Amino acid sequence: MSVVFIASDHVDDQYLYRQAFGEVGPTCVLYFFMHKAELIHALQGEVYPEPSLLLMDWNMDNCDGYALLILLAQAPAWQTIPVVILDTPDRPVNEARCQEIGYDLVLPKETGYDKVVQQLSGLLHALL
Repeated sequence: MSVVFIASDHVDDQYLYRQAFGEVGPTCVLYFFMHKAELIHALQGEVYPEPSLLLMDWNMDNCDGYALLILLAQAPAWQTIPVVILDTPDRPVNEARCQEIGYDLVLPKETGYDKVVQQLSGLLHALL
């Protein structure tokens, strides 16, 4: 069983990812976080299981993605969690800055169901 944390503040994304994971990773347990504070609490606490993968929508409101990556990089237990940063052309990620912090898996945020299924299938095969 793989545990996947998905940080996205868009309800539509949550529905899309639920459906796509149902197809490509039906045994994955999904946890959705709409705010950075919720995600940090989940990663620091003992309530949630340790995730096998973190998908992070870079364009979340009220979320400084770089600050979150720095927090993750500073905690040894979190350094083993693969983090996939999903960006969009209108607000792209500074990939060089992410690499400096220690995270370099930046992918385009897909919006169509078939594209999301294809992307997740590749990620699950490669990372889990």
